[in-house]
Amino acid sequence: MDAEFFWGMVKKEVERQHTSFEWLYRKTQISKGTFSSWKNRCVIPRADDAMLIAASLEVSVEYLLTGADKPQKPSNPAVNEISETLPFLDDYDLQALLAAARVMMSRHKGKK
Repeated sequence: MDAEFFWGMVKKEVERQHTSFEWLYRKTQISKGTFSSWKNRCVIPRADDAMLIAASLEVSVEYLLTGADKPQKPSNPAVNEISETLPFLDDYDLQALLAAARVMMSRHKGKK
């Protein structure tokens, strides 16, 4: 397992998903300094941190380590944009968003 390969795969996924490392720092709640240290020292993160990174990018750890399997879900820029706004919403906004999502989901379930 090569750390350069791992970080190359992380970068590739960040770019493929049209997101940023800033988004990844917020999503994983791992500091920018920690990410920089890992990358600069060419270190693969501990398993729990690698899992956070992979889950945030919606890929498997195996994919980041080997490139062997495919991403679990195709990227959707709209979903990524919505995800990026979630940390900035208050409880009232989150409840409104959830209510809207439930209405849309029930409408689509009725079409099947």
